Amino acid sequence: MKVSFRGRWAFIIVAAAMVGGVRVARADVPPTPSGSHPRLFLNAKTLDAVTANAQMAGTAAANLVAGCQDTIDNAKSYAPRGGADANTWPHAAMECALGYLTTKKPEYLTQSIKYWTASLEDDQNLGDKLGCVAGVDTNWQDWASKGMTGSPPKVIITVTHDTGYPMRWYGPYVALTYDWLFSAPGVSDALKAQTRTCMQNWADYYTKYGYHHEEAGSNYNAGFVLGKTLMAIALGGEGGADADRLWTETNTDLFAGLLIGKGLAGGTTGAGTAAGVMLGGDWGEGWQYGPLSVFEYALATRAMEENGAVLPEMDAWTNSLILRYTYGTVPHLDGHLPGGDFENGDNIYAPPNSGIVGAVLAGPSSEQAAAWAKSMQVAQKLDKASKTPYIGDVLAELRTTAPQSYAMQTPAPPLWYLARGTRTLYVRSSWDQDAFWGAFDSAPQVNSDHHHFDASNFVFTHGGDHLVVDPSGYGCRSTLPTNALTADSPAVKGTYAPSQTPWSKAELAWARGTNSGVYAARGDFAQAFAFSSTPSDIPYAHREWVFLPEGEVVVIDRVHTADAAHNMYVSFHTNTAGTLKIDGAAVTGTVGTSTLAIHPVFLSGATPSIVKPGMDDNCFDGTCSNVRIPVDEYLLKVPGPWAVAVHVLDGLGATEAQATVSSMNDPAYDPGKANGGIVGAAVYRGSKQSYVVASSAMEGKAADTLSYAVPGASSGRHVVFDAPEDGDGKSQVTATVADDQCAVSITAGAGFAGHPLMFQVSTVADGCKATEDTDVPSSGPPPGGGVAPIGTGGGSTGTAGSSGNGASSGNGDSSGNGGSTGGSGPAETGGNSLVGGCGCVVSSSPRLPGSSLLVAGLGALVMARRRRR
Repeated sequence: MKVSFRGRWAFIIVAAAMVGGVRVARADVPPTPSGSHPRLFLNAKTLDAVTANAQMAGTAAANLVAGCQDTIDNAKSYAPRGGADANTWPHAAMECALGYLTTKKPEYLTQSIKYWTASLEDDQNLGDKLGCVAGVDTNWQDWASKGMTGSPPKVIITVTHDTGYPMRWYGPYVALTYDWLFSAPGVSDALKAQTRTCMQNWADYYTKYGYHHEEAGSNYNAGFVLGKTLMAIALGGEGGADADRLWTETNTDLFAGLLIGKGLAGGTTGAGTAAGVMLGGDWGEGWQYGPLSVFEYALATRAMEENGAVLPEMDAWTNSLILRYTYGTVPHLDGHLPGGDFENGDNIYAPPNSGIVGAVLAGPSSEQAAAWAKSMQVAQKLDKASKTPYIGDVLAELRTTAPQSYAMQTPAPPLWYLARGTRTLYVRSSWDQDAFWGAFDSAPQVNSDHHHFDASNFVFTHGGDHLVVDPSGYGCRSTLPTNALTADSPAVKGTYAPSQTPWSKAELAWARGTNSGVYAARGDFAQAFAFSSTPSDIPYAHREWVFLPEGEVVVIDRVHTADAAHNMYVSFHTNTAGTLKIDGAAVTGTVGTSTLAIHPVFLSGATPSIVKPGMDDNCFDGTCSNVRIPVDEYLLKVPGPWAVAVHVLDGLGATEAQATVSSMNDPAYDPGKANGGIVGAAVYRGSKQSYVVASSAMEGKAADTLSYAVPGASSGRHVVFDAPEDGDGKSQVTATVADDQCAVSITAGAGFAGHPLMFQVSTVADGCKATEDTDVPSSGPPPGGGVAPIGTGGGSTGTAGSSGNGASSGNGDSSGNGGSTGGSGPAETGGNSLVGGCGCVVSSSPRLPGSSLLVAGLGALVMARRRRR
């Protein structure tokens, strides 16, 4: 399978040691941190800035310190641990440590030591001494059943509860408390020695046995990475050889090997293109889990760089977070694509979240990325501090970069973004509030948890009206509640059928955008039906997806099944509140002030039906079609062995006329029967004529020449899949006058770029001239970022600038003046790092909706104590 991303789509990662063109390890490990404490975030300038904020009501710093006071005022609430995975004691220890440093109140120091000790020694209740206490036998009754080998540890390791989830609280918060209070009065050598023993055990346990300890891009892994990173820095020079080992493992195994070597660069597609799940700033588990997780990775990276590491790949990843968030946000700014497990009430999209912009502001981002994050923070009203802030929020509010609207750049930024790791294409018609917006993905199983079986899934929105939505629920193990295609596969056994499977090796084979404002992609999900060690028996399964800027989505679906009894299943879930109905040749429904028209252009032996799916958040087998929000469903069961369906989904104003839509094979449209070798749709709207074409041959295997004819009265945009092409993916296109039509002929050879082929053909009166569309690169993150090591005069994030208030001017920019560790940064080609593309004008007069827009925003990152694995 060939994988192609048109538009100078580059993945450029700085390399010292190269494996397959991507850096996966560094020979140089910075010296183990061994200087005076604190080493974690609070150098003198940053502590001064945090102290100033702690005296200002309504700041994250003040609210965090107030949390310490609550441990005094409501002591009974802190006596039990609060659940197997709660952060109660370590968080109290950390916030009281910060409270002591910023207020010098001795009672805060007393509270911090109290909960610091409890975090180490106790398990469920204060004083039970069933935690990390030397000489106490382990209470792990299921050691062998977990697949653990060897003897259990000699002490109880607190972080083993709930498959190790508490590591994300105990590791970082105890490390911060140890580091910040190392020289404080009343902190005994015995307490520090016990802390070193426990942290070493926690780190070693999770490194060997922790859930997802080797899976980059998972929420458990993010908590582990932050915990081990902060522990390695806090313990440096104080735990003997083990402290050096932790630091070395963090540098080589966690960052170079795992996050960079796998999360950003690991894994391959059919063409060998690097595509780690983190690449592009999306989150494969979905954005219910993403905000805290990306914050953890960003803070871990910052801590590493402040202590001498140079991680330009992670800087570029941090920059990419704001790009994915901006493009993934709907036009009214009140939600963004969840992209995986999601259980947020009746919300169709994940609400705005300060954790994502906070990760950019507190992490090692460039000043440009921070300015864009600030703009989103203001526009979505996320700039009010949470009452229960995360430690990252305290650092993020120090970043005083001036807001800059991403959409208001000159030249205007591209209207599409490809999050390569999750294989998700984000597109829009403009930056206006009434724009059309959509997303299409076709990914293999990039995460072992929380990733749905939905290669070829898509959504479609008009302004504030969400037309086609993904209503699949939390933990969904079925393709049917999504808008993805699936098919009957004899290889898929038991209750997994007829859905795609968790062993999927689907791929987003093509993605391309051009100056005509058209964005096109191919989802190849033939390998989505692998079953355990059994390969998929579906030889061909494609969804061709095309977004037209006037407000249409064209989908061409083709699957080769075993025989006529094995079907392809097509479903579109619409947010039409019971109004979806068959309306002549189309199916229509209303959403707010918009209308959705579904045009069945070509169906091979199938009849559409409209159903109301059952409401149930539990969908745990492949036959389940239940949904989490009320929707209407357009449903189609297309018999094999060669199942084909072509649809045009038309987004309209409430009183706007439908587009004129025809099948390329309709006798009225093709009176000369010149189009027998193709299937496709002709769409005319707003004086724009578009043709989306694919081969009609089995498995799209076109002859040496692919030919068809179109009316010549108006010029038209052509998007052609399956075009004959040479070894460079190019095709020769000729168009000639044939009476009142333009006859198009395509052969392999040096000519127009493909994947897919996109070009214009002028009118008969103009001689039917064929002109290649010009690629418009996907947007990519700006270069730069990184932080200077402690003691070198400041960093680009979280370190107070020359004004003493966290400003980046003078000491915190990303131009090499305390910004990116000696001026180093990711290699760039044309201003790009992890993803290619520069700002190019696609649509005039872009504007981002202002802060007056009502949003269902979350004011801060919510660290829910309840979560589902």
